[in-house]
Formats: sequence, structure tokens, C-alpha cells
Amino acid sequence: MTTPADTWILGLDLGERSRGAVCFADWLAGPEHTLAVHVLEMWTRPYIHADVASATREVVVRLAGELHVPPPTRMTVIDADTAEAGLVRAAEGAAGLVIGRAAGHDEQMIRALGPVARHVLRSLPCPVVVVPRDLTSVAPGPIVLATDLDAASEAAVGFARELAARHGRELMVAHIVEDRTSTLIDDADPYWQRARESYREEREQSVHRWMAERALIGHPRVTQGGVVEELSKLAAATRAAMVVVGSRRLGAIGRIFLGSTASALAGRAPCPVAVVPSEA
Repeated sequence: MTTPADTWILGLDLGERSRGAVCFADWLAGPEHTLAVHVLEMWTRPYIHADVASATREVVVRLAGELHVPPPTRMTVIDADTAEAGLVRAAEGAAGLVIGRAAGHDEQMIRALGPVARHVLRSLPCPVVVVPRDLTSVAPGPIVLATDLDAASEAAVGFARELAARHGRELMVAHIVEDRTSTLIDDADPYWQRARESYREEREQSVHRWMAERALIGHPRVTQGGVVEELSKLAAATRAAMVVVGSRRLGAIGRIFLGSTASALAGRAPCPVAVVPSEA
């Protein structure tokens, strides 16, 4: 399956989990540039007797009507061994992939992403946008570009800049400074507190230089603490339309043993999160 480079794939599970994804895909790409894809896993074929294509269209039209957005003009059903394998195949070469997550915008669940979204984020065939299942409108705030200043952020810069320009949104750069601490040092010690503040100021200067090198304007948001927690709070406080982060494509060993901040954020943030694969 070859997907045009200007097409966004909307992954559908034919349930309520797709509601937020339908809403956000309309804002992100519009009906003309969205291809709705439902993956029929091969093992289910002998047990499916209904017209899956018609069922897919009915679900999309119903959700779009309830959300007061036009349905995508193109819809298809593809066969694959697993749903994630089918979506990854469909998304190769596409502008991006929009999928829903199991949790709503303010729900904390052990498996907030859902297994399909989790596996797709490990493969990252293209930019993947994970949307809370109960999203019904796009927040009016900025597009937040979260960066740790390393090479994995580079592709995310262009992606976020283009989206902010197209949708007339502020592009806000955010950097979370690791909260330095030690069991051997009293956090209340004034010398230690000054050292931590100096470290934060040094990181803020690095962010300003990083932005200047990429012609990014505005005042960055630099805070200390846990990355997922701080970015989620920032997204809520600014009513962000979405958060954009970069991520490396992991090899087989990395997929098994390494956690992913991007995946954790996609499962926790109150707004859609776009995870953009590193060009490297």
C-alpha cells in the first residue's frame, strides 16, 4: 500500500476510542487529506460475516456527525496479522498517523495508551499523533514543542513549525530540566539550592541558544521536575492544542528493554501528542 505524502492516516478501531482521533484528524488535515483505515486482523476473517467496509463507513459518519465535523472522503479496510502491523504498513510514506488512546484527557490508567498505540509508537513509521479518546474540540492554545536539545528533536522542530504556521498557532518551546537531588545532601541547604538554581539558569541559556540557531522566536518555558508531569501541567495551563516531541526509532533490543518518555507523555497528556521520528 503506497500512501501519498500529503495524506494523513486515521486509524480506526470502530469503537469510542476513535472519537477523539476523528475530531483531531479533521482539524489537522481536513477530510480531503485524511484516509480512514480500519485493520481487520487475519485471525478474525473466518468469523466476520458482516460487510466490514460498510460498518467502517457507518461508524466514521456517525462519529463525525456527533462531533459536527465532515467525515474523511476516503475510507478503506485492510487485512494484516495485527492491527499495529496494518497501521504501520498503511502509514509508510504518509504525512502522519492519527490514533486514539484508551484513556480520556483526565484519566490515569495503567494501560492508558492501549496495546496498538504502544506498539505503533515503538515502530514510528512516520509522525504519530495519539489523541485522548474523549477529545471533542481542539483547545485554543499553542503548539508546544518539547525538546531535550539533542538530535532527536530536529525533525520535531520542522514538523511543529509547519503546523503552527498552517493553523495560526503560537509555537511554544518547552524544556524540562532534570531535578537534581542527592540522598547525601539536604535539599534545604542554601548552597545546594543555589547550585540547583545555577544549573537551571545554565540550561535556560542553552535553550535560548538552541532556539536562536533554529530561528525560533518567543520566550521558552523552562521548568524543573519530571518530564511527563511538567509537560502535562504546561499543556493544561496553556490549553495547548497539542504537544510535539521527537523520538528515536528503537531497535529490537531497545523496544524490549527501554522505556520511552514520548510514549509515557502520549498516555498522560491532556491533549494530543505528536511523536516525530528522528531523521537519523
